[in-house]
Amino acid sequence: MIFTGIASSILLASLVSAQQQNITYNVIAAPESTSNMSIAVIVDNSTYPLAAKANDGGLLYQGEAPVAQTGYHYAILDAMQQVNASEAFSRPPVMNKTTYNEFFNRSSNVYNVTSLPQILDPIPAIKRIESDLHLQDQIPTIHLWGNATAIEALNGNQLDEDLDVELNMTYYGLQKVQTVENVKVSVAGRSSRWVSKLSYNVKIKKKADDDLFGYKKLKLRAMGYDASYIRERVAFATLKSVGVPCTEYSYIRVFFNNKPAGFYGLIETFQDPWLANEFADGDKKYKSGYLYQGQAMSMTQTQFLVSDLSYYGDNTTLYSLGQYKIKAGTKGDEKPKDFKELRDFTKFINETTNATSVKEWNKKLETDGFTRAMAIENLLGFSDAYMTLADNFYVYSDPDTKRMIYIPADLDTSIGSSIFLKSYMLDGNYSNHPGFHLRPLTKHFFANQEFLNNYEHLLLNLSQTLVNPTVMNPFIDSVVDMIYPDVEWDQSLPRLGSEVGFNFGNESMSDIGNVPGLSSFIPPGFAADGLTQVLNQTFEESVGGNINSTTQESVKQFIANKSANIIAFYNQSSNAAA
Repeated sequence: MIFTGIASSILLASLVSAQQQNITYNVIAAPESTSNMSIAVIVDNSTYPLAAKANDGGLLYQGEAPVAQTGYHYAILDAMQQVNASEAFSRPPVMNKTTYNEFFNRSSNVYNVTSLPQILDPIPAIKRIESDLHLQDQIPTIHLWGNATAIEALNGNQLDEDLDVELNMTYYGLQKVQTVENVKVSVAGRSSRWVSKLSYNVKIKKKADDDLFGYKKLKLRAMGYDASYIRERVAFATLKSVGVPCTEYSYIRVFFNNKPAGFYGLIETFQDPWLANEFADGDKKYKSGYLYQGQAMSMTQTQFLVSDLSYYGDNTTLYSLGQYKIKAGTKGDEKPKDFKELRDFTKFINETTNATSVKEWNKKLETDGFTRAMAIENLLGFSDAYMTLADNFYVYSDPDTKRMIYIPADLDTSIGSSIFLKSYMLDGNYSNHPGFHLRPLTKHFFANQEFLNNYEHLLLNLSQTLVNPTVMNPFIDSVVDMIYPDVEWDQSLPRLGSEVGFNFGNESMSDIGNVPGLSSFIPPGFAADGLTQVLNQTFEESVGGNINSTTQESVKQFIANKSANIIAFYNQSSNAAA
């Protein structure tokens, strides 16, 4: 009893002492700059002003106030110091010397987000750095700030692929604040330029000492074609779960000069130093090999060229006409000779037969990673990828093993968001997946019976252990719970770009459709209007609703139907064999 009394006295004394002390309150907020608004913290019904930090663009507000006895919240004050907007909840007292860098009108700083199980170990080539870039249970903020005219020009010329501007970048984590000056910012993507919520590339100068958690080049993904806001989050987590090399994916809030751009996905850009970070433990002396990016197609006045890894003969110029880009490994601008290793790989593919041994294949290709990537491409319905459109993939010429490593990318048109009829994407028979028998690499690779057997086993195994509602729905629900307030916020914001519609430069849609060779390039089931159907969905519908469409499914619908169809196909095959 004496001990209990002493403990109670000590606790009471510490609370009284804490209430007499000031701590630092920190909140990220963006009041309208034209209306003389200010930010305050209201502690136990008493108001204390907060001031913006000038050296990070003025998005983080800080100030001293007493430790709360019952709770505190943040508010926006008008010019008369009256509350204009206030958080509708109370935050619990903080006993530390400072709060986290909190975000206005978000009741949580850290969320309970589950993870997908690690089904397969990473392929041996992966030697990825440990980094805090992707915090899966938090949502940091990036503020791009500087010359207002440059920002206006950037967002006002979204189709200009050569335009970039220099801005300052401040990153706000819960405890970390980092400012990097003079980063290059450009609008990112191809079709993502056609919508009003723009995606961006952010590049820290190569020779600068700064980086962001070990990375210098990042992409801010607008999710403009994904009403669910979770497709790439799920897809990249799934690839990680099966040990395929790829970027990780997390969420970020983005501002330009104190003006919200919205809620974004954050991914790594596949350029140096990413290769060292992924395959060499971040070794700064690592000399990367060539990294080739598939661009789907290119058209000259006389030729229609595709990036499906077809062999175009020995002339390396024929591989350099726009259907591929080189993202690493060159000294200066890419030249035809830089495509030699890609040409040699396509020549090998072209010359293989069903008698080509596993050993021979393994000399040229990291076969486990490719098999896994193709399994996920099928199971998650990647509709703008290698098999479907020879698009959104990289092959990396590993300088150590001299083998190609396959890397998937840009996964927003997946898991029910499709530019192919969903009857094709949901089919449980892998041989009916669009492009499986059409693309040179899958056609030749899976002609080897051992590789095909591995592929069939992997499809069934992953349907049972990973890509099914039992495993994925709890993960999806935890992500949705975290992002829901930010989705609502994002959908309330004006966009910085414009809706320009489907834009192919000087070519019309009918011109594109009449290009010689195009019909043989696109497999059955293609639906050109698939992307437009995405834009009419609500968040709830896209995550788990019933969508009346020939091309679209909600994320949960797709996973449930695809896994059921895969298992049914193999059950039918087993019964037929018996």
